[in-house]
Amino acid sequence: MACYLILLLCLLSLRISALTSPPPLTVAKLSSLSLTNNRNRIQYRKRKIGSNTGANALAQRLQTDIELINDSDNIPSDAEIEQRKESIESAIQQLEISQDQQQDDNNERFIPLIGFYDVSHVQTANKGENPVGGKWTRKNKFTQQIFNTRRTFQHLLKTNSTGIGLLMKDNNPVVAEAVNVITFDALFQLIRLNVILRGDAIAISTEERQQQLEQNADKNRGKSIKALSNLTVKACFDPPRIAFGRTGRFGNFQIGPSTSVILDTTYIDDQIRIGMGGTSGTRFVFSRCREEDGEAQEFLEILRRRPARRSRIVGGLLGLGGSGVWASVVKGYTVTGRVVAVLTVLVALAISVSSGGVEDDSGDQ
Repeated sequence: MACYLILLLCLLSLRISALTSPPPLTVAKLSSLSLTNNRNRIQYRKRKIGSNTGANALAQRLQTDIELINDSDNIPSDAEIEQRKESIESAIQQLEISQDQQQDDNNERFIPLIGFYDVSHVQTANKGENPVGGKWTRKNKFTQQIFNTRRTFQHLLKTNSTGIGLLMKDNNPVVAEAVNVITFDALFQLIRLNVILRGDAIAISTEERQQQLEQNADKNRGKSIKALSNLTVKACFDPPRIAFGRTGRFGNFQIGPSTSVILDTTYIDDQIRIGMGGTSGTRFVFSRCREEDGEAQEFLEILRRRPARRSRIVGGLLGLGGSGVWASVVKGYTVTGRVVAVLTVLVALAISVSSGGVEDDSGDQ
């Protein structure tokens, strides 16, 4: 068993190093919290955003095109994929134009955004960008066999819905709790791996939005960003949480730096949300999860568990390495002891300098 654990940690550390980015709360409680106010949210959405038949048709076309290019059972041709991508880009542009701009600065304007979402499609502003998942989801045949991406989510929850969030951040009220989740079928689908970024979102003022646009111009980035709406937020994320198993009971670690991103919402309805990276201009299409989608809420059980800190993990691995040296010198298990000692020390070193999969140069993760 120890050998399998060491192998698993070694593979994980190689992935991480080479890639260099509370009170308990039950799922039922958050589901009730989320769904009880669903009717009020829909009424508010209709009142503030309005109903647009043309936009609804465009949104449906957008979802259909996304489903077709992601259909693993009937893989479309390259030509059809390109055609669908052009259709998706056109639909996104038209939906953004159709979006009624929110004029008030009341924090209730963020209510329509609350929900559980799948990341359905990403339209990058620059070739080679990978804004969803950072280094964890970089395309590589070998690593994708070991870490096969299962699903990606970006949830926006009511303030402190997880019980470990903040009500105020940098002297500003938190308007929502953002939770990014990537789930993998790891080690040739032998175990579930979850990578979670939990953060608190604060609204940014008109002046701050203008400053962001000026910074983008100075750094020659975000050329597709014409403006930032008052639905723009700054999401301040905790260090990544890395967990093995559906609930993290096989291992729950917090490794890497804290990060922050700017994200605008350029379109919202009852089915989809379109987000725009505030520094890159990358577009994200998020589809609302169904109420019965339990997998979308599995992250709650993981966040309930207290994570092991980097120092404890490294200390434990170094202790295991010392045991390997002892077994080699005292007990005569020369080969086994040396292998255990070398592997655990390498894993400890990799974890000690790991970024947790966060990419330093990524503006919108």
